[in-house]
Amino acid sequence: MAVIRKPKVKSVDDFIQEGGTASQVGTTKPAIKEASEGEVKGLKLRLPVDLLKRVDDAVATRRPAPSRHQWILEALYEKLDRELEEAE
Repeated sequence: MAVIRKPKVKSVDDFIQEGGTASQVGTTKPAIKEASEGEVKGLKLRLPVDLLKRVDDAVATRRPAPSRHQWILEALYEKLDRELEEAE
């Protein structure tokens, strides 16, 4: 019968000492700064399924078909321009 050594149990303090530096522990995400002109900021957009289907249908009719993202951007710009003209 083979004799095996009992595994060494590290103390909690030894385990903690092997860890990363304090600056690595609990780091937070950098603060989100205000986007300046030309910068892009992500946005989560939730749309009703039927509205998204209408957008996809409109995208499919264009040649060459823009991406859904591009189509939505164009729609936003058109709406903003229209409201600006109405305000004048």
